[in-house]
Amino acid sequence: MNNIINQNNTFEANNGNATKHPRCLYDSSLDDFLNANGDEVFGRIVKAYHGVDLTNTNEAWEHEIVILQNALLAWKSENAHIAFEYDIPRLGKRIDVVLMLRGIIFCLEFKVGKNIALQADVEQVLDYALDLKNFHYYSKDRVIVPILIPTTYNKTTEVLQQSVYDDRIYNPLVTGIDSLPSLIESVIRNENASPDKVDWAKDWLISPYKPTPTIVEAARTLYENHSVEDITRHEADDVSTDQTIDYILNVIKESKEKREKSICFVTGVPGAGKTLVGLDVAIKQSYKDGEKDRENGAVYLSGNGPLVAVLTEALAIDNKKKCNERGEKKNLSDSRREVGEFLQIIHRYRDNMLAKIKNPVENGKLEIDPDKAIKMGETGYGEVEHVAIFDEAQRSWTHKRLADYLKRGGTYGNKLKVPNFPVSEASFLIWSLDQREDWAVIVCLVGGGQEINTGEAGISEWIEALNTDYKHWNVYISNKLNAIEYAEGKVNELLLGNKRVTYSDSLHLAVSLRSFRAETLSAFVHSLLTFSNDAPLLYKDVDQKGVSCVFDA
Repeated sequence: MNNIINQNNTFEANNGNATKHPRCLYDSSLDDFLNANGDEVFGRIVKAYHGVDLTNTNEAWEHEIVILQNALLAWKSENAHIAFEYDIPRLGKRIDVVLMLRGIIFCLEFKVGKNIALQADVEQVLDYALDLKNFHYYSKDRVIVPILIPTTYNKTTEVLQQSVYDDRIYNPLVTGIDSLPSLIESVIRNENASPDKVDWAKDWLISPYKPTPTIVEAARTLYENHSVEDITRHEADDVSTDQTIDYILNVIKESKEKREKSICFVTGVPGAGKTLVGLDVAIKQSYKDGEKDRENGAVYLSGNGPLVAVLTEALAIDNKKKCNERGEKKNLSDSRREVGEFLQIIHRYRDNMLAKIKNPVENGKLEIDPDKAIKMGETGYGEVEHVAIFDEAQRSWTHKRLADYLKRGGTYGNKLKVPNFPVSEASFLIWSLDQREDWAVIVCLVGGGQEINTGEAGISEWIEALNTDYKHWNVYISNKLNAIEYAEGKVNELLLGNKRVTYSDSLHLAVSLRSFRAETLSAFVHSLLTFSNDAPLLYKDVDQKGVSCVFDA
């Protein structure tokens, strides 16, 4: 089935071992699944999906249930577990079926009605296995077996072999439905796997997202082989973002040493390189003096899907090319996965944290549900990264917009439903980092006057959350945040009673990398729009540098 289904809902189970779970449409012990009425299982999946009713999707689920209730009878009495449409945390991908049997993770991808194994389908199920190994904490030490099942395929894989990378992932297996039971049995024999004595499925299902060190290493190599400055395509030899990057890295260093929580607001004129700063910090934070800092990673998060797609593809293509030039075998899928360790869509980060809360919310207060989340030492119930960089932070959603969105279960009604969500997106993101028990840093990249869509809160929503609920957080902001385009010039007023504020010129990027020949162009436009007295002098400087300005009346 397609991996574009993007749903994250819960359901109430009626049988003993089935659970109410936020990461899949259905899960239960294998015994309960095999004893259940197939129509009931299908009904639960459809009810949990509550999205757009697609006939081919429904038919595929019906076929999968029948196939598996026949194919898995040999292991009926064992301590095993099954999950349909499992959402790999923060990656936006869903596995058709995960079978947890004898310590092995079987990733089953069905192609209902197909009688051939397309290369793209083989790569799809292998990608799921690789994503589990590299990003899913409780899969890192497990044997993972990806199986592609074109249902009318009349052959089956005969050679069982783990990959040459010593990662305990099998090379993809392909089989039709008739040979599926014997193929699973062959894997079990090949692994000499005994029946499970303990139930490990519960923790596996709610496993934290955590990139493996090999992925972190690959991301570093990737970044060093390709300057993100190349993507911005600027020509400004004398322009540098180093001062801003160094300031942020120093805030991170001090926050770690003092075990504090801090937030930095970075402003900049259009095209000044805020994206470059964010990506630089995301990578450099993980390395000090050339050595890997395994426990203090960062992630760059953007709600701009096209931006993430373009940057990911550019970096991935470049990495693949350079690796191939060095004689190293590297495919594009692997390169994309490496980029994905430090560059992600913000909604997936948010949804992964939402899956951990008590739902419905009680007394207007966000709380972790211990049945849905694993507490990981000083990470607490937070995500693995100490540092989160939020691009276009001024466009975070208001409380009303986020609450309405979650009440109906997303734009199309196919995501997690939270009927009474109590806070804005900015407040929720701070809450998410605040779940760490040691230290954390948020970096907000802020564009002025860009709250262009209905329901986007602007920078004032962040400040309100800090003033009311997160007074223990240190606040580092650009002294340009008092300009009219940021919170209508009321930032200083909003922060007046906050005793933990530090202002710095280093947090403002004044020069546009897109139009570096007129460093005062943005200042001139600002002065013109605010009727400032210095507009004529600024225009003179712009004119002398040969930049033409055309204004439509």
